[in-house]
Amino acid sequence: MLKFIKNYLWPVFLVLFIIGSGFFIYGVYYSFQIVSGDVTEELSENEVADENSDEDPGEVSTEDEIDADPGDENGAETPAEEPAKAAPGLNFISLGDSLARGTGDDKGLGFSGRTVEILQVSSEEEINYRNFAVDGFQSLQLLEFFENPDFLKEIGKADGIFISIGGNDLRTIQNLASQEQESAYNSLKKMYLETLEETFLLLRAENPDALVIFLGLYNLDYSEVNQDETEFLLRWNAATNQWISLEKNAVFVPTYDLFQFQLENFLSFDGLHPNDKGYQAIAERIFEVLPSFE
Repeated sequence: MLKFIKNYLWPVFLVLFIIGSGFFIYGVYYSFQIVSGDVTEELSENEVADENSDEDPGEVSTEDEIDADPGDENGAETPAEEPAKAAPGLNFISLGDSLARGTGDDKGLGFSGRTVEILQVSSEEEINYRNFAVDGFQSLQLLEFFENPDFLKEIGKADGIFISIGGNDLRTIQNLASQEQESAYNSLKKMYLETLEETFLLLRAENPDALVIFLGLYNLDYSEVNQDETEFLLRWNAATNQWISLEKNAVFVPTYDLFQFQLENFLSFDGLHPNDKGYQAIAERIFEVLPSFE
């Protein structure tokens, strides 16, 4: 066996040792050249392009868009963007709470959308309509809407503005003890009317000519058992009606009598919002008091 290894295998080991030694020596030499700077790795054309540019040449970064020179090649300034123009025809928008939103209406139109439908039948002009109302809104939340510049543009373009607000404000005193309600109501009404005044100031600053259609509150319980809450609601409607009636290009639309004998027919399953019939009845009443937009 030893004779076999000596005669045949040791030459193989010797050859492998020589080859391995050669690779080792070459590796040491190559490494030395790289460290000393004598050897550089070539880059393909694509790699060079990528290394010289941190961005995809087909894209523009947000920073470039912001910092771009607004002028033309000759250094002239680009004219400022013109204010958004109203669409051809008549423009209506709806603001406020869930009633203005149309909650409870199977078609989702609400009194404002249904009024627009009636108007469209009788008008030769195209009517554009947008709804910005939000379920649960109170008067202060509506006022905060006027801090949005995009929203103010919509106000400025409107020919008619539907508003329903105040019901959620008044509802906050329902769970108070009876002896606390009167004082709470007076404070609440004062705050509400002040907020309403500020809202109209901002609205008229953007659009002094639009017709504002302001919806009055109906009652959810006309029985004698609910007499105290009914009194607060009537006083609330009277104060709002008086305030709106003194405003130019504004109309208060009462709904208290409209629902008085029609609760079962006009309320949706939630017992709070109008159903299709209720909203349609409100829309028809609004249409009766609207001036001609021709």
